[in-house]
Order: sequence, then C-alpha cells, then structure tokens
Amino acid sequence: MLMRNSSIALLGILAWVANAGAADISQPQLTFGGFGSFGVSHSTMSSGDYVADGSIPRGPGLSDFLSTANDSRIAAHMSAQMSQKVSVVIQIDSEYHTGNSYAPEVEFVNVKYALAPDTSVRAGRIALPTFLESENRDIGYTYAWIHPPVEVYRQEPASHSDGFALDYTLHDGSGVHSLKAMIGRASIETSDAATGDSMTSKNLRGIFDTSEYGPAVFHAGYLQRDTNSGDFLNGQTGAWVKDRDLSFGVQYDPGDWFAKSEWIQRKSTYKTSAMYVSAGYRVKKFTPYLTYAQNSQGSIISDYPAPSAEAARLANRAQRTTSIGMRWDFMKDTDLKFQLDQVKLSDTSNGFLANVPANVTLYGSKFYVISAVIDFIF
Repeated sequence: MLMRNSSIALLGILAWVANAGAADISQPQLTFGGFGSFGVSHSTMSSGDYVADGSIPRGPGLSDFLSTANDSRIAAHMSAQMSQKVSVVIQIDSEYHTGNSYAPEVEFVNVKYALAPDTSVRAGRIALPTFLESENRDIGYTYAWIHPPVEVYRQEPASHSDGFALDYTLHDGSGVHSLKAMIGRASIETSDAATGDSMTSKNLRGIFDTSEYGPAVFHAGYLQRDTNSGDFLNGQTGAWVKDRDLSFGVQYDPGDWFAKSEWIQRKSTYKTSAMYVSAGYRVKKFTPYLTYAQNSQGSIISDYPAPSAEAARLANRAQRTTSIGMRWDFMKDTDLKFQLDQVKLSDTSNGFLANVPANVTLYGSKFYVISAVIDFIF
C-alpha cells in the first residue's frame, strides 16, 4: 500500500480512536522517534546484483561498483496514547525499492485496544513476527549484523499484514510468554525476476510465540495463506496456492557474548528450508561476530503439476554464505559496522542474485561482498 492510501486510512483510524479516548484523557500523549542506516557495499560478482531484499531493483555487482541500495534507510515513528486502553502507532520508512525510488511508505499503522492488562487486540497494518528480528528488521542498530541473513529472511518477503492481531502475555514465574494470533492479507511489490511485479497473500492466518527466560529467548511461528506469487519459490504461475511457513529461533545473550540460530521451512507447490547460526563476543565497544547461513535447493511437491524448466530454475535459490563482521559502538545511539560475506551458489542455482542476464548460469560460483554501515536511533 502506498503512503497516500495508508494516510487516508490512518485519518479514519485516528478519528475513531480520538472519539474512543476522549472520555479518558483531555489530549493524546504523543511519543516521537526514528532510526536510520547509511550503508555502502561492493560485490565481486560482475554478472548479477547482490540484493538483500526482493523489492530492491539493483545493487552492487553488475549494476553498480558501489551501492547504497541494500542498507540505507531513514524512518520515523509516532505512538499516541489516546486513553488508558487505546493507543495508535505509525511508522513511515524511506528506503530504496521498486521503481528506483526512495519514496516514503507506511510500514506500520495500527490501533491497539487493551482488553485486559495482559490481553490486547490490534487493527491495521501490523508487523509479521515470523523471525526473531522481524519486528525490528529495518532497525540495524538493534542487532550486530549489517542486515539479517539473506538466506533465511528472504524466505518471507512480506514484513506486515493488513488485518487484526490478538496479543496475550503470560507470566509463569520463571519466564514471559508473548503469544500473537493474526488474520489479514499482505501485498508487496517486487523487482525480483522470479516473483514478477507483485506478490499478494489473502486469507492470512498465523500464530506466534516468543518465550523469554532470563538471557534465553525462544521463538516459534506458523503462518498460512493463499498466495498469488508468480514463480516465487513455488514454480507455478498465476494460480492461488496454499503457502505454509513454519519457523523456529533461539537466542542466548548473557551480555558479554551472544549466540543465535533460526530455521524456516516453506511449503506451497515447492518445499524448501533455510537456516543460520551466528555468534559474537563483546569487548568494550567492539563486537566481532561470525555467521553461517544456507538455504536448500528444495523440491516440487508431487500433488501439483510439474512446472516448466524455467520456472523450476527460478524457484531454486540454493546458496550459502559465511560472514565475518565487526560492530563498533563509537558514540551514543550510533554504531559503525563492517562485514565481509563469502557467498557460494549451489551447483544448480543462481541463488538470490538479481538482474542476471537471460540464459546466464552462474551455478557453483563463489563471490565476496564487502559492506559498511552507520546505524543510529533518535
């Protein structure tokens, strides 16, 4: 949804919320903030572009020697406490996306109503909590990497759902459980040759749980929807297909060091999986880290008609990446990061490279990506 349409919807939401909260407080309690990243990267692959997201039309490699496309953005958010039970949140992001534009877009806008101290319902555009870092995916300051591992996080291109969510928090004495149930739909534009111009999901339903026990965090999610996604990881064009995602994540962060891992299985007409493991050690203001990520070649599910050879080729994105990086928190609310990725394509795949010329196969190729970024919050 473009920012113009979302803004119209927001006005209606705010008007309803203002009426709902007028009896409790004389005026809304507003909180403003924001975040940003300014990054640059270079890829040694000259026959395709390394892009961290399918909505990015070009990047380092074939199109640009140096590119700011993958890791540069600026965003602002506002929260408004309209009454003791009603609140509103909106976040607007500006980053490089389809159409070679940095035009601002509404990433999230929703109304929250507290049914009880531990239970609430939200309506509007809501973050899809598929992964550990889904809800702060764009906020580079909140994690050690340049960006979340491509092999895993590109499995779920939709970052939000337009619909409803029920949130419940349970304290069991030893930990905290945050449960979310969601229904809605999602639509995104993409520049990816394998996805077409857009991806739309309807009848979206998901349930997610995040459990915290001291420094340990466990995350699980299940998402099901009907997707009209062109050739996107399923090898079938035009038809609505049932898409099911099952994801798990674990993180342990006692302060001086961290370790985390996530896994996802996607199943539609095409079944594939991906995972990563990552760890780092904090030495004063410096955090060196290592990451290994991979996604499988996958297979066509026999219940569906066999796709064309070209569709099957595009659906196969198998690759693996080994990364080494360093984060330096050199000033308050600001960090500087450097990262070196070694990307190895499978023997049957062009991986997630974009803009590879027609009939060019880069199977088995190895290349390197060098990136630097400054992240900040305000």
